[in-house]
Amino acid sequence: MVMEVANACRFTVREIGFSTLSRDIYSLVVVDRNADASDAYYQNMRKRLEDSNINLSVLNPTTDADHPYVIQIKGSKIHLPAQVLISPDGRMLELTTNDNISDVVDEILDSPIRQRLRKDFSDVFSVIIQVDGKVEEKNKEVATHIQNDCHRIENIMPYMPKKVKNSPTSMRLSVADFERERILLWSLGIEEQPNEPLAFVLYGRGRIMGEAVKIAEVADGKLYKLMSMIGADCECGLDRKWMLGNQIPLYWPTESRQQLADEVGFDVDNPMILAEMSRILAKETEANIAGEVDYGIEVIDLKSAFKNDVPEISYNKEAETIDQSSNSVVFIVLAVVGMVLATGLFFFYKNRNN
Repeated sequence: MVMEVANACRFTVREIGFSTLSRDIYSLVVVDRNADASDAYYQNMRKRLEDSNINLSVLNPTTDADHPYVIQIKGSKIHLPAQVLISPDGRMLELTTNDNISDVVDEILDSPIRQRLRKDFSDVFSVIIQVDGKVEEKNKEVATHIQNDCHRIENIMPYMPKKVKNSPTSMRLSVADFERERILLWSLGIEEQPNEPLAFVLYGRGRIMGEAVKIAEVADGKLYKLMSMIGADCECGLDRKWMLGNQIPLYWPTESRQQLADEVGFDVDNPMILAEMSRILAKETEANIAGEVDYGIEVIDLKSAFKNDVPEISYNKEAETIDQSSNSVVFIVLAVVGMVLATGLFFFYKNRNN
């Protein structure tokens, strides 16, 4: 008996999300005629940003007048000198002009929520960020839905391709958090408190699964659907854009990489691992965001499955009698033929030996 073995993909969508195959790079741009990009001070700032997805560009508004960033900043009527954070999609956030850019780098690199995220990402399934709106009752409603959806994911985690240490968790941003979390909120597309609460599903190395989820979509179970995809096999049919969602600005130092490697059992930054992931993601796939990924044991009722397909057999005594008589005649004929053949062979070998 030959058994067919179906080998699952080595990685899950969550694990792919930790990779550096696709990175959203944010740019901290300093436009100042008195700034020198080669100065040791700015070199030190670049070094501090190395373990993040943030680059530093120091530009002179005169000698670098043709640089796209200078053109963009001048076109936005921002007063110079300026310190601006530019997102991968070209949105700009003007930062407080401060001679001590080290303070600016501190703010961009980290915040209380992002510190928690960096600590949790390695061993939690995913994190839901709730951004409160202006109506507290709606905020509470969304928070309840989030807890229920996290519990639902926790229940199906044992059936997923890979074990994850901790179930999904949530973090809530109230209006009191807006100032100290403005970089995170801006990266999520929020620059002022929304009228209604919004939710975001984060996983991997600060990636966003899908887009902002509105209150009506939360009530409809969209958060659960998005989270269910995170635990899926990397060859489950999802488009590359769902496996490598947009990223928030995030500091990811050596200790975070080591913590992740200890948890998942391999180094996601290893060139061989990246090559294998790249090969998988190069396959043609189709986006599937309509429904959640199913997990668990499927029970099939064979009796019900076949009851309409099995032909009904009727009993006919007369036909059975005829069949039995026919079978008896055939048996007698075959017996006679066998005896004749046996007798013929006996005399043939007897005469041959004489």
